[in-house]
Amino acid sequence: MSTVSISLALIASHLTSITLLGVPVEIYLRGTQYWASALSLIIVTLLTAVIYLPVFHKLQLSSSFEYLEIRFSSQTRTIAAVLYVISKLMLLPIVPYVPLMAFRLVTNPLASRITAVTCVACSTLIAVEGLRAIVSIGIVTTFLALAGTALPSSLALLPMGFKRMWEIADRGERLVLYDPDPELSHHTSFFVVTLALSTNWLWKIALSQSSLQKLLAVPTISKARICLAISCVGVILMKLLSCFLGLTLYAWFAGCDPLLTGQIKKHEQLVPHFLNNLATMFPGICGIFIISIFSASTGCISSIINSVSGVVFEEFIRPWMPNKTGESACCRTMKLLCILVGCYCAGVVWSAKELDRLQHVATGVTGVTAGTLLGLYTLGITSSRANCSGALSGCLLSLLLCGWLLIGAENALATGALTFQRKQLLTSGCGKANFTHILINMTTITQSVTTQMPTKPLQSLFRISFTYCPFAGAITVLLIGIPMSYLTGKSKTDSINPDVFCPLTQSFLRKLPDRSRSESLDLSTPDNQEVYMALDEALKHLKEVINR
Repeated sequence: MSTVSISLALIASHLTSITLLGVPVEIYLRGTQYWASALSLIIVTLLTAVIYLPVFHKLQLSSSFEYLEIRFSSQTRTIAAVLYVISKLMLLPIVPYVPLMAFRLVTNPLASRITAVTCVACSTLIAVEGLRAIVSIGIVTTFLALAGTALPSSLALLPMGFKRMWEIADRGERLVLYDPDPELSHHTSFFVVTLALSTNWLWKIALSQSSLQKLLAVPTISKARICLAISCVGVILMKLLSCFLGLTLYAWFAGCDPLLTGQIKKHEQLVPHFLNNLATMFPGICGIFIISIFSASTGCISSIINSVSGVVFEEFIRPWMPNKTGESACCRTMKLLCILVGCYCAGVVWSAKELDRLQHVATGVTGVTAGTLLGLYTLGITSSRANCSGALSGCLLSLLLCGWLLIGAENALATGALTFQRKQLLTSGCGKANFTHILINMTTITQSVTTQMPTKPLQSLFRISFTYCPFAGAITVLLIGIPMSYLTGKSKTDSINPDVFCPLTQSFLRKLPDRSRSESLDLSTPDNQEVYMALDEALKHLKEVINR
């Protein structure tokens, strides 16, 4: 497949309704610190191109979990596959639920039915066309998401202008370039956005089955790296456009927050509410954004359904099939799995009225498994001494630690012991259509009023933001896996395919034989000198005897 089509498909697989609906709300509530995710994406792209991609492109594996069996053991492969499938099946209904929850404000009777039909349509299309369908959906999704994010922001600025919007955001303290807040419960500080999100992105871009499937579809590693670079630029552009839409939202509602005035029930409905207001001035804009939201959800749903079906087939069904099974039977089984996964997603979305609690749990479980699996793959790719015992012990302790932190954080959120900070929201400008009044009002009020969500002291590790869970999981696997590998005996690198290591580790292993050979030469030289000295002394002694 072409480089451009694969790049657009990669962009679409990382664009979700959360990007288009959640990021603007995050900017509206807490400021523009989320822009630092662009730095995370650049770092992750470089690490993927240098460390992870050369390994998988050289091995050309049908399943990314096959690597774990080659490097460690079949048990490690099975555990990792189970974790992946569970996390994706929990996350899959959440992807269409986010736009469903938001657009119930617009089309309440038909929202759940449309979303369920979308899930079934995606699974059917993937079952018929496979990777080609995902790439085609990705191309359409990318352009629709770009138009759906940029157009509302541009039209909303016509009444006020960019300068006025920027001044209102500045007065409301929404322009945050660097927030070095060391508070671990603050989930939008610079270190959380760059460090914690890098872990999540590294797993999604470098190691997840959906991304590797697309990167391995191009013939050479140089083209795969070009696809990575293009997708990085595209995702960064979409993130920055979402940040810009968030600033536009704040400029519109700076003096009259819709949640505080009872116009919406949750801040997640802020973007649809904004579009309803904008549609009075520009009819049709609401429909364009709805199309872009559902197209973004469609691209993400397609990638998840295809990757989950492939992993389930390769890891749990194909090993039990007879060796004489033909490719046609395998294709039929894969198609059936795609349809079943799509029906599962549609059934959950159709029947469940509220998935808010599941949304938090699914996001947390996905973060925990992402960190653990990232640490597991990194341990095998970078450390030549890592063995199966170290990998399994690190994986187990990582799951226990992150699971404990996640359960504690969810309980703290439910009891109110842990809350998220947000910036000031006002209602004093309600009924005023003049943006100049909002600007003056913000100038006089923000200096005297300070707002933070009420917080309760929680002196425990549960104050750590759950955003750190993937990072903590990956670090735990490495910190436990390497020492345990040393204690239980180092891995036999002579019997391992060197292609399972990253280029840096391979270069280190190539130097080991040369070093041992030079050491043996150094050791042989003293032995020969000792022999010559002994012979010389023996000859001298023999000469003395003859002279006597």
